[in-house]
Amino acid sequence: MIHYYRLVLQYKGSNYLGWQIQPEDAGQTVQGELNKALAIISKSKGNSIGSGRTDAGVHALGQVVKVGIELEIIPEKLIKALNGKLPDDIRVIQAELSDHEFLPTVHATSKEYHYRFTFDRVATAFQNDLIVNHPFDLDLEKMRKACKILVGEHDFSNYFCEGTEVASNVRKIFECEILEVPQGQWEMLPSHYVFKIIGNGFLKQMVRLLMGALWNVGRGKITLEEFQSSLKAKKSHRMGPVAPPNGLYMVRVNY
Repeated sequence: MIHYYRLVLQYKGSNYLGWQIQPEDAGQTVQGELNKALAIISKSKGNSIGSGRTDAGVHALGQVVKVGIELEIIPEKLIKALNGKLPDDIRVIQAELSDHEFLPTVHATSKEYHYRFTFDRVATAFQNDLIVNHPFDLDLEKMRKACKILVGEHDFSNYFCEGTEVASNVRKIFECEILEVPQGQWEMLPSHYVFKIIGNGFLKQMVRLLMGALWNVGRGKITLEEFQSSLKAKKSHRMGPVAPPNGLYMVRVNY
C-alpha cells in the first residue's frame, strides 16, 4: 500500500542540475537525491512530484513535494529519517500526511520567487553562490516603476525559454517590487536588493528573463514604454539577458 506525504524542502541548488530528475550519467538533481533517500528508508522505490521545476543552480526555501512510499510513518519521524539520508544542502523542513488526489503543481494558487542581486563594482568573496552581482549603475526607481507595470495579467511570450509545452503564456502577477536588504551583523553577505514577484504561475526561466529586462531598464538600455509593450506583443525579441541562476530562490508555494 502506498502512503502519501506532503513535504516542504529547502535546498541550495549550486551542486545540482536542478530539481527535475535526469538520467543517472547526467549528474545530480534534487529530486534524484530525494528519491534515493525515500528508497532507503522505505526499502522500496519511492516517487515524488514537485510543485515546480527549478533550473541548475537555483535555490529553494519552500519547494512543496508530494511523495508516495510503501511505509507508514509519523511525519515528524519522516523528516528526521530523510534528513539523515539527504546531502547537507537539501533539507526537509516540514512534513504532513497527504493523499493520492493532491497535485503540487495543479492545486497551487500562487508562487513567490525572489531574485537577490547587488550592483557593486566588485562582488564580495562570499556572495557568489547566493547573490548575483550585476556591476553596472542601476536606476532603482525606474526598476520599481517597471515592477508596477508587471502587476496584473500579461502575455509573457517574450519572457520564457522553450521547454515543456504550456497551454498559454498568459500569467497573472499579484505582487512585484524591489526591496533593499541592509547588511546585518553577519558581514559575510553584503547589503543587496531583492526582486520579489508573486504570481499564479511562471514559465520556464521567466523570472530570470524579467530580472535581465529590469536590469536593462535600470541601465537605461530600454525605456519603461518598451518594457510595457513587450508584455503585449507576441514573441519578438528579448528585453535583456537571462539572469544567472544563483540569485534565484523559490520562496513559497501557496494552496
